[in-house]
Amino acid sequence: MRHLSIPLLTAKPVPAVGIGAMPLSDGTGGRADRPRDEAIGVLHHAFDVGLTLVDTADIYAPDGYGYGHNEELVGEAVRTWSGGRDALVVVTKIGITRAPGADGGPDVWGRDGSREHLLAAAEASVSRLGLVPDAILLHRVNREQQPFATTVENLLAVREAGFAPVVGIGNVHLDECLVAWDVSGGTVAAVENERSPRYREDLDVLRWAIEHGVAYFPWSPLGGGDEARDLGRLHPEFAAVAAEVSASSGTQVSAQQVALAWLRAAGSTVVPIPGSTRAATTDASAAAADVELSAEQVARLDASPVGAGSVFPDDED
Repeated sequence: MRHLSIPLLTAKPVPAVGIGAMPLSDGTGGRADRPRDEAIGVLHHAFDVGLTLVDTADIYAPDGYGYGHNEELVGEAVRTWSGGRDALVVVTKIGITRAPGADGGPDVWGRDGSREHLLAAAEASVSRLGLVPDAILLHRVNREQQPFATTVENLLAVREAGFAPVVGIGNVHLDECLVAWDVSGGTVAAVENERSPRYREDLDVLRWAIEHGVAYFPWSPLGGGDEARDLGRLHPEFAAVAAEVSASSGTQVSAQQVALAWLRAAGSTVVPIPGSTRAATTDASAAAADVELSAEQVARLDASPVGAGSVFPDDED
């Protein structure tokens, strides 16, 4: 596994590709019903093959009743992994609320960037994880609640309280990055925004993060679910480049691995966090860290048609 140096995020080596743990708690397809030790095994295998940055969040759960399910899984996996806590970078997110719906109805979702909520959520995350994460990020912004500068001040209180050594922001626009950078005195450590072959908005945020040495985690980097499985058909240029790389390297390379390499090629602080529920997909993600694309191939992929748009659109944009 190739490693990056991102001092704003951590003094630890950061893997070129991480793992998003959300699918292990997804209620669709019965995936969250798997035996707990099987889910822990997937994470242990991911760590073993070098995916030593793991991304979770307090809301990742089969439903509102299971709030915190994913953090508990990740915490147990980290604490029981033979490689030790110090070799892992653990990232969690707070700021979205989720509660069971009335009378069996849909879950009720919201966003809360108040100091009271963020401090309570961070404390609960540390408790569920059973450890202090390497970073806590604001998951999404409530743009109606208060000025974003106030939200950033509240997020910094999480760091000051000792719930994480660094903080970051997610699903943000460039103007919000600039505010966060100013209010934090240039200590915002990470941005987690959606980016994939199907969604390529906020390129200015990506460029800003790279320029400032801020870790950039593209979430849903393969487009999520069925899109990820069918990436080569939906995005033929990625399949074409995969065929070229396979022929030149003598190693079979998939369109999905090309997509991760394309994201990585944007800059030295970009760490894609593909999800995984099987050992085979963690192996493929780890191998993608060694896929190198030419400048011409990257340019072709940059210019290729964009797909279906956001997996989870931000309805407050």
